[in-house]
Amino acid sequence: MENAGARGFKRLLEEALSAAFEARRALHAAEKKIALLEHQALTDPVTGLLNRRGFEQALQTAMARMQRFDEKGVLVVVDLDKFKTINDTMGHQAGDRVLETVGAILTRHTRDTDIVARIGGDEFALILPEADAVGAKRRVKILDRMMNLTTVPWRGTEIPLRASFGTVPYGNGETPTELFSRADRAMYDNKKSRGESLPALSCVR
Repeated sequence: MENAGARGFKRLLEEALSAAFEARRALHAAEKKIALLEHQALTDPVTGLLNRRGFEQALQTAMARMQRFDEKGVLVVVDLDKFKTINDTMGHQAGDRVLETVGAILTRHTRDTDIVARIGGDEFALILPEADAVGAKRRVKILDRMMNLTTVPWRGTEIPLRASFGTVPYGNGETPTELFSRADRAMYDNKKSRGESLPALSCVR
């Protein structure tokens, strides 16, 4: 039979093991919560894509890799045409549906290695690792065509999609801010040259 000292030691050991188990479980729960909060901090709640903060981190990482390994890469900035008109005339819920649709198109027609983000109200960005300017422009044409072919059903109407694109290759020694500024200027040049020609809303038949 166990003496009192042995029983006491066994009880203390069981209590210590139980406390250690609970502490480990609490730590695991805290780590999961922190990971969730970090994910939410980098994710756009409307589209599920990276947000501006997540995009900036991804761009810094991508450019550091390009510079270190002398890799090619392209940044694409996408801006929806007449998005404010959609929000003002049809409401923000309709605008959110448009954003969700655009996010889905961009994700569906890019590679798994590409990075897609919503970086502002009606602005998206694509980071295309190991891509050159010619290949990137060809892919942008596909995205542009898919936008033109897509309408968003909303309460008896079909909302057409149009967007302007700025496509620039990574320049050696360039900072992320400099690269983004070039892509943003290219997008506005594209918008100016083509005009924001959004067709009228059409009734669903």
